[in-house]
Amino acid sequence: MTIACTNNKRKLNYVVGILKNWDNESLLTVEEIDSYDENQKPVLKHKQLTESFPGGRDIPSGFELDLSAGEDR
Repeated sequence: MTIACTNNKRKLNYVVGILKNWDNESLLTVEEIDSYDENQKPVLKHKQLTESFPGGRDIPSGFELDLSAGEDR
């Protein structure tokens, strides 16, 4: 449950998926799971970075963000 909440996943299916992954990897103890997770972290971080920053156009150099534009004063 801690893993699910840390990843902001609040569905039971996510927890079931974690348990199935552990079963598929034949991880039976907390120590085995911790060791497996340590070996997987570099892959997960790279995956998260690419998902967080989707491809797109560059912001033009002269662009200025005006958050009050269009508001009545």
